[in-house]
Amino acid sequence: VPVRVPGWATAWADPDALTGTLRPFREPVFLGPFDNLIWYRPRTLRLFGFTQVFEAYKPAARRRHGYYVCPLLADGRLIGRADLARRGDNLTVLQIGLEPHAGQDTAHHFAHACRTLAAATGRSHIEITGAATGAALRNALDVAL
Repeated sequence: VPVRVPGWATAWADPDALTGTLRPFREPVFLGPFDNLIWYRPRTLRLFGFTQVFEAYKPAARRRHGYYVCPLLADGRLIGRADLARRGDNLTVLQIGLEPHAGQDTAHHFAHACRTLAAATGRSHIEITGAATGAALRNALDVAL
């Protein structure tokens, strides 16, 4: 059915989505840079206010967020991103970027997504490099991890 969305010329919604209850809580998760939810950048910006750029082909000096950056989806919002790598038995967090609206649960969401990804990829440790975070977030993550 047609619906009104501020700032959009036209929009459509499934009628069941408009009358149903909210979906159950989903765990925070890192999305791959080619995930269907974010691959079309204009839609990602329109829906989430989030700009995703794949920077692997840029020279290192021109990368803003890192080489292989994965957005963090939590509570139905894209709240940050992390440049992640596998190094031996470690899931290594090279760099973190947070959105202004990330909220106070960001460290918890980030730590949970790291643990889930490490388990799924068979990594036994999570390493956060010195350049990855500011001191306050790093302390929160150290506690949460």
